[in-house]
Amino acid sequence: MMRLPHLRASIASASSDCMIELFCSYELAVNMRDALVLGNGRPDLTDEYRQICLELEEEVEVVLCATALAMRRDGT
Repeated sequence: MMRLPHLRASIASASSDCMIELFCSYELAVNMRDALVLGNGRPDLTDEYRQICLELEEEVEVVLCATALAMRRDGT
């Protein structure tokens, strides 16, 4: 929610299996990235996990925006 403040409400109410899986994957990636940064891990691996985190953030945004658009079309 902190990285995507404009989507906080949508993230808080997301409960689909797809979103839960994305959130869990993001948590794992962030934890690994942070451990690598704090432990002065391999720079290439740290960069890879930074990229994974960014890609997951983008995926969350795409899925939530698509869901909101579909709901507006359906009138729900």
